[in-house]
Amino acid sequence: MRHYLLFLTIFFNLSLWSQAPTANFTVSDDILCAGECVLITNNSSSNALAYTWTFTGATPSIYNGQNPGPICFNTAGTFTVSLTVSNTFGSNTATHTITVGQIPTVDATLSDTLNGLVYHEIEDTVIDMYQEAYLHATGLPAGGTLMWYPSGVIADSIFGCAPCLASGDSLTVTPFYDTYYVVTYTTANGCSSSDSILVNVRFANEVNIGIPNIFSPNEDGENDYFRILTNVDADQNLNNNKNNGFYEGGAIAEIDLRVFDRYGKMVFRTTDPHEGWDGTYKGKTLNPATYTYYISYRRIDGKSSTLKGNVTLLR
Repeated sequence: MRHYLLFLTIFFNLSLWSQAPTANFTVSDDILCAGECVLITNNSSSNALAYTWTFTGATPSIYNGQNPGPICFNTAGTFTVSLTVSNTFGSNTATHTITVGQIPTVDATLSDTLNGLVYHEIEDTVIDMYQEAYLHATGLPAGGTLMWYPSGVIADSIFGCAPCLASGDSLTVTPFYDTYYVVTYTTANGCSSSDSILVNVRFANEVNIGIPNIFSPNEDGENDYFRILTNVDADQNLNNNKNNGFYEGGAIAEIDLRVFDRYGKMVFRTTDPHEGWDGTYKGKTLNPATYTYYISYRRIDGKSSTLKGNVTLLR
């Protein structure tokens, strides 16, 4: 039996090596953007003795060997990857098509006015606090999607247009402090590019900080939360009003706010400048009492400080 199995193995190997090989391979991706690379996995039959690769429109353009390295496509178009394998009994060829998309162009500018589709670009990017700035961006080729990202933060993305016309998209902004606006333009085939513009803000007045000593979380829209207050709001009056159109704490870049009861137990903590305490602890309403707070913060004008005091919770 052992000799029979050995015979079959030898017979199979002789049969394999007495015929032409079969070419076969896979690529890591067949839809790319210009400048990207692919990796190739050679799955040809084991009886191949020679491997000849051709990569149209790519770097490198040819390769002789079993496993080529990364193949990079720097221009847009439709290209063919070809592999020819051979031995003394013949040869076989396999091909694969790769589509490479164009990298779009995008340009962001600042205007001093909006006038229909006509934008007057200006060099000065400085505005006063509470003033508006008009941003405009165009992307080519037309038909893609444009998104704005204040300070480059994905979570704060602002939709621009899709599909975008050659006229592009405009955005009216009122930043409290110096802010980069990153605009990203993405074509239908998923290729994208970005541009950015800096809007500098000149403080109209000294930034003021206020801390209420009493708050009443009764959902009437007034003093419902204990939070740090600033004059960077709609009416600049340090009013703890959630409906004034601006977040309270608008002049705060970083904060660590902690609230303790009379026994020293921390009942609230936040590092979000826009978040306030609603008078609850672990979802339960706390009784009216006087609580102690500790606050460390950094303002948008770069100044840092700490505050300590008492606040009275009323019901």
